[in-house]
Amino acid sequence: MFKTQSLYGGAISCVMPEGFLDASILREVPDTQEVFVNSREAGEKDKFKDGLGLDESVIVDLLQRVDAENDRDALSVHLQEITGLNGSSDWTVVQIDTVTQPTPYQTCIALETAYKWDKEDHAETLVLCAALIRLEDVQTDVILSVNLPVSQDQTLQQLRQWAQGPSLIAAPPQVQAAYTLLQAMATNFKVVDNSLFV
Repeated sequence: MFKTQSLYGGAISCVMPEGFLDASILREVPDTQEVFVNSREAGEKDKFKDGLGLDESVIVDLLQRVDAENDRDALSVHLQEITGLNGSSDWTVVQIDTVTQPTPYQTCIALETAYKWDKEDHAETLVLCAALIRLEDVQTDVILSVNLPVSQDQTLQQLRQWAQGPSLIAAPPQVQAAYTLLQAMATNFKVVDNSLFV
């Protein structure tokens, strides 16, 4: 379903959906990040069979390891930073999961109100699917994120219902697809060359 993707000049390997474009072709991206944007056309959305839409973006970020009591707290610290960069303090974690083997990682789905251009009247709902992989030997926290802006009223309504009782009803299909992608990225994340961190 997803293709193998080399990152950071081949030092890291992961997976990425078909039809996503390396954003560094379009704009400057920080050295610590790899950013991919959905470049699918409306008429070809269904050919990919992965449930993703047209608006998702994917970010891989190598960050300094945060000092936290446990991995869940570390994930919260990183979420606060991400949402702060989006101009938001209004976010809620709706689902969180832990994988322990072979490489431990945490994943979550958070809903946030993001403000375009830092303006209160340009708020949009953003689904943030995030994973934290902690590379203790190189003192690095890896944050993988799949960002999904939601604007359709029907999907927003489904999101709100799901957020109130995630154990009772399923997440909207596009959210499930984004989370499936995130989990595949975390599961397939491999450091090929440790010299990246020197």
